[in-house]
Amino acid sequence: MNNYTRRNLKGQTLLRHRNVSVVIERINVDGPITKREIVNKTGISFAKVNTITSMLSNQGITVEIGKEESNGGRPSSLFNLNPNYRYTIGCQLSHTRIHTIVGNLKGEILFEEMKHYDKSIGKEAVIALLLNSIETLINNSGISKDKFLGVGVAIAGLFNPNNEMTFPFPHLVNWGHVSFKEIIAEKFDLPCYVSNVANAGALAELNYGEGKGKNSILYLNVGSGLGLGIIFDGKLYQGVSGTAGEFGHISIDEHGPLCECGNYGCLEALASTRAVVKQAKTQIKQGVSTALLTMANEDIEKINFNMICEAASNSDKLAYNLIDMMGQNIGEGIVTLVNLLNPERVILGGTIMCASDLLINQITNIVQKRALEIPRRNMDIVFSKMGNYAGTIGSTIPIIERFFQYQVNE
Repeated sequence: MNNYTRRNLKGQTLLRHRNVSVVIERINVDGPITKREIVNKTGISFAKVNTITSMLSNQGITVEIGKEESNGGRPSSLFNLNPNYRYTIGCQLSHTRIHTIVGNLKGEILFEEMKHYDKSIGKEAVIALLLNSIETLINNSGISKDKFLGVGVAIAGLFNPNNEMTFPFPHLVNWGHVSFKEIIAEKFDLPCYVSNVANAGALAELNYGEGKGKNSILYLNVGSGLGLGIIFDGKLYQGVSGTAGEFGHISIDEHGPLCECGNYGCLEALASTRAVVKQAKTQIKQGVSTALLTMANEDIEKINFNMICEAASNSDKLAYNLIDMMGQNIGEGIVTLVNLLNPERVILGGTIMCASDLLINQITNIVQKRALEIPRRNMDIVFSKMGNYAGTIGSTIPIIERFFQYQVNE
């Protein structure tokens, strides 16, 4: 075989692989879909689409789910992705909890487990807890290990996609650099993909949530921290070193409280759920009357953000004022994002969801008053329907994308 023939065969193989990936992507995104619709949307010939769909069906990757409505001719078969052909494991390591799921190829959660931790237990103990969560879920799922494509981990901290290491966490400064990818891949002999929680949440919203069908979205993850995932032209933007979106560490008050990053007056130190709880405790110690103490059985340390949301909904003055100020601060931050980045949609998610009804009007009013007219007119602000789950679900998306683009041809 001469070199020209080898190059020609290699080119044909690459083209065939590309066609398979394109067809399965269309079935995944647009299914149920007919072969003719796939041809129209991809430009691939009907003969090739027919061959590919037959191959995918024979392998069980796609399924025929019936026929389209007939307009007089022979009705065409409808194809859809078989979401349970393979499975993924997703993890979210937040400031105080580890959320682990088993998901399918559609990002649907089949099994899950939540574990809370205190950072004082140390790095090794937290990593051991994460590994135990993954192992427990694999064992309890009853799914054969060879059916898992990989493990996705979303970290509430900085992650460099260039060297795949986490930076020292702002809230865990003694951890140093950690290679979660290497630790998990070695433990479970499965590919591991690591991302930032806000970036993972943005991918989840783009693929399954409030960002579906949008090209430019901003996902604001508001919990004990405050992160931002940026989608430009349908793709995640991470910046040169993977730290784009550290929106919570923009200083908005130089005389404000000290943030765990070492700066003063960061948005996270003023408008995160942890900051609001801290403000509540401070005001109670100063003698401000509130129902929160009764709700916490007179133990001020038991007060949490959910209690504040509930008290605010019941017209508790302290709680309502705290949520109102939180909305103002977040709204002012979004004004900067709207003016700077001109998104189609801003999506709010995370622990903040319990206050969505209380916050939406305040946030929207601030943006309407202060953002520039042109970018403001072309965007909207919504709350996620995924709540705290977006980051965990989003952590599995790189695994699924790799399967569709490469592994399906194997």
